[in-house]
Amino acid sequence: MSVCPNCQETNSDNSRFCQFCGMPLPKKQVEALSTTIPLTQSTSIPHQKASTQQLDHNIGQLGDGGTAGGSLWGPFAGFGTRGRHSSWLLDNLGEKAGALHEAVTQRFQQRQIPNTSMKWYALVAQGVLVERRPFYFVRRGITTVALYIAQCGNDLYISQVTYAKGPISNVRIGILALMALFQLFFMFQFTNTVVGQMESYVSSFNPFGGGSSGSTSLLAIMLCCVGPLGLLNTLAWLFILAFSGFKYLTEKDLPAILRRPPNEFQIDDTIALEKAVEETVRQSLDAIGIDASLMIPVQDPDAGRTIRLI
Repeated sequence: MSVCPNCQETNSDNSRFCQFCGMPLPKKQVEALSTTIPLTQSTSIPHQKASTQQLDHNIGQLGDGGTAGGSLWGPFAGFGTRGRHSSWLLDNLGEKAGALHEAVTQRFQQRQIPNTSMKWYALVAQGVLVERRPFYFVRRGITTVALYIAQCGNDLYISQVTYAKGPISNVRIGILALMALFQLFFMFQFTNTVVGQMESYVSSFNPFGGGSSGSTSLLAIMLCCVGPLGLLNTLAWLFILAFSGFKYLTEKDLPAILRRPPNEFQIDDTIALEKAVEETVRQSLDAIGIDASLMIPVQDPDAGRTIRLI
């Protein structure tokens, strides 16, 4: 095994590039620590602190990624909405899974796509004593493309799934800020003003025609106009808090209400990243001696959910 001088992660002896950070590895092999490589566990990048686990470098059977104590969320919680999911099954090529795993890591580093992060992560299923699976993550902007490579019996299984998280809307932030200011006014200034006006009205009230008409008018305005608006604003905040709590518990996305749909440029970036990952896998197949034409390109997004048996 060799240790990367940049990130200190352990790689296999035949690796030319670090599979974790992409830096070239020294030709001199350092020390054999074990027969496994560390794999970073994270259900969210990079918000959750990563912990080190070990996984056989020779990628095993489908689902043979070990187990974890449990997780409140599903494996892709926090990454946004699922988009295209494509998968392929290459007949009788399962023994090439480990070689493809490493070839994909090295090949994608050579693409040098700007503002893109790439790393292997072990995702954890939802539940108690649940399964772990290693995915290769490529992230750029709002888009995450996850790649899974494994053996399925004697066959080679490849799965690629896209997740996109809508960008935060500045307009929605502004609206919530105004709502927060109005809520503070309603809870404190409005209450104090109404109580003060009522005390003033009572103290100046004369059953024989007295009372301040100005105080009465201001009190009526506060109760008839500001009061209903404040009540609606309070109900809106209760809905926002409930919605945000629900999104956090189900999708690990607390600011979900602030997100807007992706624009045309961001959709283009997502498609480009999908194709880059797919083409990288195809080139990596060629590099390890597998005919890349076996991995049929996905054209129809709806057809992308179908597993192709070659």
